[in-house]
Amino acid sequence: MRVLLHQDKKAISNIVAYVLLISITIGLSITVYNWLRFYVSEEIVEQCPDSVNIIIEDYNCTSGTNGFLNITLKNKGLFSVDGYILRVHDSSDAEFGFYVLTDTGTPITPGAKDITIYPFNESYNGKNFTSITLVEVQPFLTKKGTISCKSYASQKIICQ
Repeated sequence: MRVLLHQDKKAISNIVAYVLLISITIGLSITVYNWLRFYVSEEIVEQCPDSVNIIIEDYNCTSGTNGFLNITLKNKGLFSVDGYILRVHDSSDAEFGFYVLTDTGTPITPGAKDITIYPFNESYNGKNFTSITLVEVQPFLTKKGTISCKSYASQKIICQ
């Protein structure tokens, strides 16, 4: 009889351990899910049609503390865009623009150009540039104040 009582206690402690393990796992998964929700956009933004197209037509730059990046964008699409996001990167192997120079841009009608100068000595997301290796432009259309579609084009440049 004494052997059975000892085995019952061991079975109960195993059940309690499994219940605690499952509770901790569920708690951690809920915490990770809520944390990831802030880093992944819930809203799916569809790609713009092929007839929305902004290209980087020209650029020139000077480097140093008083340097600047002069970008000429051209709307080669069939529709006006409501604005654009212009990102750059300063790493030589960059595949996407990380630092945002502007996130509103100006509306551009079909065939029109937008020429903008961005000084190096201003802080963009806490970064003052001494070189730029990639420029990425992302035109967008808006509907009721929110971005309804977007696309992008990038170009490797040498601005040192």
